[in-house]
Amino acid sequence: MTSATLHLPDGRRGQVVALGVTAGLALLIWLAVVSPLIGWYQARDSALAQKRTLAAHMQAVEQQLPGLRRAVAQLGADDGTARMLLAGASDAIAGANLQSALQALAAQAGTSLDSIGMQPAKSLHALRLVTAQVTLTARWTMLVAFLRAVETAQPRMIVDSISLNTASIPGSGQPSTLQATLSVTGFRAEGRP
Repeated sequence: MTSATLHLPDGRRGQVVALGVTAGLALLIWLAVVSPLIGWYQARDSALAQKRTLAAHMQAVEQQLPGLRRAVAQLGADDGTARMLLAGASDAIAGANLQSALQALAAQAGTSLDSIGMQPAKSLHALRLVTAQVTLTARWTMLVAFLRAVETAQPRMIVDSISLNTASIPGSGQPSTLQATLSVTGFRAEGRP
């Protein structure tokens, strides 16, 4: 058996090869270990900063909550809040009032509702959130007029989400129309007709 001997370069050429191998290993360690650790650390640092910001915001909101609860509890029917809240002793009655108000607002804007469906009501402290899913087809100007009417309506309403699709046929010569689907939420005082 013969043993094979490994001959490495020596001199200046050997130093260059050794330096290249060392640089290659250092680069491999950087790419395989150090760089992912730095990325992981930065991602965790960013997530921690977001959590700290959220915690500070939630703490500020929590400090305002008792005052808001007192204000809602002190509201009476004679102080103007009757115009702000949906009338009705139950969610179903308040939902019917919301539907009627939305139909009237659509007619005021020069359009009509294609469909309206009620979502389950939710509690928010001393209020009940009554939400309707509304679909209407109208020209852009009528849709904007409807949204402005909802924004300024009494009782107060909020548009939670909106989805727009083109409803007209291109090249038909008809003014372009949009089909809008939106969620509109009104508020009812819990336990008060």
